[in-house]
Amino acid sequence: MTGTTCIRDSTREEYVAKLLKELGVGVVLELEEVDPQFEAVADICQVLGLNGAVAAYLAAVVAYQLRCTGEVFWSRFSNYMRRVAPDRVSEGVLNFIVGDECNSIQRQAKVGRVLKLSRYLSDIRNLILSCSFLDLWKLTCRALDADVNSKTVAFAVKMGYYGARALKICRGPLPKEIPIPLDRRVARATLSLGIIRANSFEDVMRCRDLVLESWRSIGESSGIPPIHIDFLLWALQNPSTLAKALHRVSRSKEEILKTLLRLIR
Repeated sequence: MTGTTCIRDSTREEYVAKLLKELGVGVVLELEEVDPQFEAVADICQVLGLNGAVAAYLAAVVAYQLRCTGEVFWSRFSNYMRRVAPDRVSEGVLNFIVGDECNSIQRQAKVGRVLKLSRYLSDIRNLILSCSFLDLWKLTCRALDADVNSKTVAFAVKMGYYGARALKICRGPLPKEIPIPLDRRVARATLSLGIIRANSFEDVMRCRDLVLESWRSIGESSGIPPIHIDFLLWALQNPSTLAKALHRVSRSKEEILKTLLRLIR
């Protein structure tokens, strides 16, 4: 292959979908509770309640091009929001963006994103409260004039959902229409799993539409929405989180996770 040629491997798609179906969406939802991002959002919500879920959603739309790791970003954000406990959630998020060094790249653009969404705070709050995450996804795309496959938009909805889960407002999975957020770690996993054949994970990133369609197909066949597969792929590349996950599942589910781990390695 030359250039940025990417080819879907339907046989490998079917195999990965089969493994995920055996694992089950219920197990994946349970494992999300060991996600450091879930833990950070849950800590915020313990102090701020529903405002914590809204704050997590707003922070997620600026969680790109960071000068720190995602884990550090969410830890700092959680600590800040719990310490400050702002009455006006958008002002709290804006103050964090302005004052934290993780956000120094494209800081003004990030401020602008939060200000755009601040016009819809009442709608955002109600959509999270009613677990209407498909509508929240559509609103976010519209408000930011973003592509429906935007990884940041999908991630923001996921963080708002994590807040709702932590508050025990919502329990079921997110809608299957919301795409997996395609970042470098998802691209690496996609390449390692053999779902997409390409020269490098950089090529996988360039073939976004093909990759997202592949994960949509896997989500449909496995019964696990792509947005939830996202955490699983991350955990399989993070030893400490994977260790926590393995302790929460039965022996048969553990074997499935280990099979996926062997494929990714």
